[in-house]
Order: sequence, then structure tokens, then C-alpha cells
Amino acid sequence: MRAYFAPCGIGLGHVSRCVSILHKLREEEDVKAIFATYAEGLNYARELGLRTYAIPELKYAMKPWGEIDVERTLMDPGLKVIDIISRQAAHDLKGMLALRPDIVISDTRAVALLAAASLGIPSICILNQFRAYVPRRKRLLRLSKLADAGFLAIMGSIWSLAHHIFVPDYPDPFTICRGNIEVPEYFRKKLRLVGPILARRPEELPSQEELKEELGFEEGKPLIFVSASGTKEERAYFVKMMVRLLSCLKNEFQAVISLSEPHKGERVLKHDGGLRVFYWVEDYLAYLKACDIAILRGGHSSIMQCMAYGKPMLLVPTPSHTEKMMNALRAREVGVAKVLLQRELELRKLKEALGDLLEDKRYRRAVRKAYKMASNLNAVGEIVKAVKELAGSG
Repeated sequence: MRAYFAPCGIGLGHVSRCVSILHKLREEEDVKAIFATYAEGLNYARELGLRTYAIPELKYAMKPWGEIDVERTLMDPGLKVIDIISRQAAHDLKGMLALRPDIVISDTRAVALLAAASLGIPSICILNQFRAYVPRRKRLLRLSKLADAGFLAIMGSIWSLAHHIFVPDYPDPFTICRGNIEVPEYFRKKLRLVGPILARRPEELPSQEELKEELGFEEGKPLIFVSASGTKEERAYFVKMMVRLLSCLKNEFQAVISLSEPHKGERVLKHDGGLRVFYWVEDYLAYLKACDIAILRGGHSSIMQCMAYGKPMLLVPTPSHTEKMMNALRAREVGVAKVLLQRELELRKLKEALGDLLEDKRYRRAVRKAYKMASNLNAVGEIVKAVKELAGSG
């Protein structure tokens, strides 16, 4: 089988999901795969030793404190969004003509679906954000509303070009991206909620106690795992805050922070008592299972993994990032997380939130239910089955 993977290159989660699909496919047959992506996703795919194809980078403007600059993203001609999309389409067409894939697998990259459709290549889409919401600001209110409506109309039509759209999320009542997949009925028919995409299930790893010991942590002291996801700019400000605050709590908690910089390897940036800061952790899921609480930015893949592993979360969504904010609020609604806004993040509130997550049994009950539900879902298996059928090898 020849497979053209087209993951979004913002952050690492989209590439990670596609890698899980590729590994399962290769367990069942020979697969010649290429990853057509950009930015940090491209670098990560290269670090993993995958065959890659560089696509022009699509990005949004950021403020120094890790907030999306909505006004510049929408209005700055220097970002050249239309030009980049056009060049992405040209690159995808060229890449597909060269590889002649049997299947195109897009993870949140619409342009690849357009290219596949124009060449008559079957495609599937992995997606947890069918629509986008532009943050409402008084001076941009009209533009925001027009952007919302235009995005749904245009992007909805493009996503629907895929033969199947797989949403890697829980069925009700635990659907986290529910607000981001509120779409008209004629689009909804193609959506299939298949559960979290996991590289390994929690039962495939040693117990939490064994992992704590193996990783060098004290068994009786709560372990906090901080995963800094998103763009480099998003991560930098967040990590600086978390290192400062958790350094003040090292007598009460153990903590490990991953800067999510895989190209620097699993090197220790800081080791101060119970606080460890790594550029990258190779076995993310081992640290996740070992921890008692995870602190995240609100990325969908990270939330899915925590729920599947039965871990309560403290979510600090990126300012002006509507998808992460909606994920965070929904996770709080279903009882698996507490939410602190970035501007609220200070020592007293952090300590109170961590204490609540540890002591309030409602959080444990909610994540336990999510964990049990995940054990009955098989997202990777369902997606691989569809890929093989469309590619003519199933």
C-alpha cells in the first residue's frame, strides 16, 4: 500500500495520531508512507525517521505571552494566508502525483483533501475541529462573525470531500470536542466518533507504582506531569510560569515538565529536588501513567490520552485559542478537569486546584468512567479497517 499522510504541522499531536495509524497498518501489510507536513510537525516526523515531504508553513501570529494575536492573524497581509494555502495545494498535488498513493490520510489538513479529490484518490480525515470560532473582540466583532460563518461554509464543504471523517473522541456523555463539531445535519452523517487514538493502551504498561519506582520518583508523594503542547511561542511562556510555581511546591509535590522539544532528546534542563524539567520525554505514556495529575494546555489529543489513562487534569488553555478553551470548558463540564485561565495562574490558586483534584473523589470517579469507556473503544482499529478498504487491500 502507498499512503500519503497529511497531518497539520502545528504542534506534535496530529503527527503522533498519524504515526499510531501507520504502525498498526504496518503490522498487517507492507506500507510505503510519506508524511507531508510543515513546521514542528515536519521536524518531529523527521526525528522519528519517517519519509517526509515539506509543505509551505501555515501559521498564526502570537503575542510574547503565548496568546494568539487574532487581529494580526486576520488582517496582517504579511502572513500571506491565501498565498500559503495556494502553495500548499500545489505541493500536495505534486507530492501525490509523484507517490501515486492508494489512500490519502489527512489529520486536520484540508488542502490535502482538495488535492486528493481533484486527482480521484480516496481519502479519510481525522478531525476534532470541524469549525473554528474567532474570539470576540469589540473592534473585530463583525469580522469575527463573518470569519466564523465563512469558515463553516467553506471548510465544511472541504472536510466533506473525505470518504470518512473520524473524530478521535468519546461518544456521549464524554465527548470533549462537542462544541467544535456542531455542524449541519448533512455534514454530520459522515462523522464517526471512534474514541481516543492511543499508541499504547494503559494495560500494556506496568502499574503506576512500578512506573514511579522505575522513573525514580517517591511512591507516597503526588506526582504532577506537565506537558507543554502547542507552538514554540505558546510553550515558552507557559513553561516559564510552571517552573517558577512548581519550584515553590516541591516539598508537597513531585513534578516533571516536558518542553516538547523532541529534537533535543531526553536531556534534563533542570533537576531541583522533586522537580525535573526535560526537553523531551521519550516515553510520554509511561510518565502519564505514573503521574497523579496532569497539567495541560487544553490540546485535544492530550486530554484524550489523560482520560483514557484515568488521570484528572488541570487545564490552562492558551489565551485566545478558542478550540483549546472549548476543550477545557467541556472537560470541566464532564468532571475530569479543573480550569485556570492563564491570567489567573498564581501560587495560591495552583495549590488549591491541585489539592481539589487529589482530594475530591468526583474527579477520580469521572476519569475512572472515561477510562472504562476507552477500554471498549478501538479508534486505531476502526481507522485502519477503513483505510484498507478504501485502498483496496481490506
